[in-house]
Amino acid sequence: MSARNRMSGIVTRVKRDTVMAQVEMICGPYRVVSLMSTDAADELGLEVGVRAVATVKATQVSVDVP
Repeated sequence: MSARNRMSGIVTRVKRDTVMAQVEMICGPYRVVSLMSTDAADELGLEVGVRAVATVKATQVSVDVP
């Protein structure tokens, strides 16, 4: 992966519908928001309070769990 910036943080909000999920995280002093499929958010187990890593490259934010 050629992503440049990885920020560890805590999930503070997950807003789901049938297709997409909006995941908000606090990474130090930064608020990071990512849009992904609901299936991806479910597979990663993203819920409020979960530790996750936001990977940022250009305008794309990828989220995974450590």
